[in-house]
Amino acid sequence: MKKVIVIINEQHQLLVNQVRILNNSYGMNNWECLKVPADGWSLEKIKRKIKKLKGNIIIFASPIPAMIKFAMLAGIEVRIFHNDNREKVELPNGKIISRVAQEGWQLV
Repeated sequence: MKKVIVIINEQHQLLVNQVRILNNSYGMNNWECLKVPADGWSLEKIKRKIKKLKGNIIIFASPIPAMIKFAMLAGIEVRIFHNDNREKVELPNGKIISRVAQEGWQLV
């Protein structure tokens, strides 16, 4: 059986909705996180990681463009968390910004 590896920046955490999707899609405890250091990996390290991950399913919770490309070129099944919902938030200085909503995540 293929392992499911979730690629996520060490400074990020999965949201409740994302964990629910992973558990419903792959079962509880049938997936694991691979934490990427905050300062990232070199291109060579990314290539080595991809070689080790070959044969598994990789899900990107944090986008790492070069890693996505090399995984796809290696024929690895790649899925990505996507959310096109945005929430408007007012900052203390009165500025309004948009951020990704907590709910509405999809695995694509």
